[in-house]
Amino acid sequence: MSVATAAAPLTITRLGHDREDRGLFRARELSATTVLVAAVGEIDASNSGELLSYVEKLLPSYNQLVLDLSRLSFFGTDGYSTLHSINTRCSRRGVDWVLVPGPAVSRVLRVCDPDELFATETNIVSATAALARGPHTHLQLAPLAQ
Repeated sequence: MSVATAAAPLTITRLGHDREDRGLFRARELSATTVLVAAVGEIDASNSGELLSYVEKLLPSYNQLVLDLSRLSFFGTDGYSTLHSINTRCSRRGVDWVLVPGPAVSRVLRVCDPDELFATETNIVSATAALARGPHTHLQLAPLAQ
């Protein structure tokens, strides 16, 4: 798995997998309050936790997230669990987010998310515009126990 952050000078760290068969994550700041995280390659049981960790590290610095998964060639059901975790963490932090799914993600969402829990848009421009229009309704969570 390779990880790159485009907000600063591009840094790529190889974690022992070839780029062709693993995911590559990149982040780009769209504004002072909005970050774009894009993934290419595959998301499955071997790296879905890495996507969650990558997104989670960025959340404290932003109020909005665009998660672009439109260029994934494979998206396993572990990826759906990761989306659910991202949704939960965003909800707890008050971060509004929109998902840009591609064909691989859309197939899993049709099966695992028939109630359309996640706000989705067809491309990054539409996702950014949707965030600008205001908050989206996501999973409502009970308050954390004190």
